[in-house]
Amino acid sequence: MKSKYAFIVCADIRYLPEVIGLLNSLSYVGNTSDVHFYGYQIPKEVQEQFILLGYNVIFHEISDEEIRINHGLSEVVCRKRYYFANEIGQDYSAVCVLDADMIFCRNPIQFFEIAEKTGFVLGVVKEQKESYKHPHHKFKNEWIMPEGFIPEFDLCNCPLFVDTKIWGEALKRSYEIFIDGFDEMKGDNFKGPDMSAMNLMLAKYGSEGKTIGLPNVQWLGTNEQNLKLYQRAVTDYGKIKTETGTPIYSYHGQYYHPRWRNVQLMNRDHCAKGYFKASGDSLECSNNIARGAMNLLYERFKKMLDWKIIIEKKNYRHPEKNTGYLDIVSDEDFLK
Repeated sequence: MKSKYAFIVCADIRYLPEVIGLLNSLSYVGNTSDVHFYGYQIPKEVQEQFILLGYNVIFHEISDEEIRINHGLSEVVCRKRYYFANEIGQDYSAVCVLDADMIFCRNPIQFFEIAEKTGFVLGVVKEQKESYKHPHHKFKNEWIMPEGFIPEFDLCNCPLFVDTKIWGEALKRSYEIFIDGFDEMKGDNFKGPDMSAMNLMLAKYGSEGKTIGLPNVQWLGTNEQNLKLYQRAVTDYGKIKTETGTPIYSYHGQYYHPRWRNVQLMNRDHCAKGYFKASGDSLECSNNIARGAMNLLYERFKKMLDWKIIIEKKNYRHPEKNTGYLDIVSDEDFLK
């Protein structure tokens, strides 16, 4: 039986650990909404385990022909997910578009309800807004919004909660402006990132004044927000929140990969030195706080990776580099 709400996510085999962590985490928090998963080269033995999750996963195979028509796999899994959301969303009261590398800590059912009952766009705010004035923000040599447009809420790609009966055309057009007029010689198509296309098209279709900006630290934690002083991730009776008490619904990142985790910690180290002129014991204290928060999020990721669906632990991005070690546990220097 079809649920009232639905998630939409796209991923190929390179992001298999991340998307399995996502699907498992939705099961962990008690999700009952359908998940429409557009996947490429996802093994059959993985698909056969979807039944274990406690909610419906509707799998859509991305074909090689679709990749060719859309000028590459990345364009399908990034840009076309909004087109898919419009198509799928017509049969649901509200939908949520996701990135593959997210882990849910709480069930976001209330945010579907807000999108349904208010008709507003619910999206996660960026740290810095963009001024849309670059030539690649044009379509067919015309500005989608007036040159230099700065939205009230400049949104990240995901999660995005919307009623597509209201906003579906905007999402569809955010994909179509890249495909329409695609010509290497003329260059009339939209050349900005999918995030820019989404924001511009939502604004063009009237989202200004009808958008609820969700706190980044509560849903994504990009730019190491979940590792920072005072708003770091901590546990509260088994649930994850910020140190200042904000409930964390989901977080985002390549936690499967030691190099990515180490870069986040190095960025925190550089920030402490630059912003606070930290050194010696104060720098070590700041870095220990970041390490502790990272370890908390990493341990939750590992738990989610094995929650229901189980996959082989190996390097899916570069299978030629699999040399007998497990990428997920190759982090001896991670917490030094």
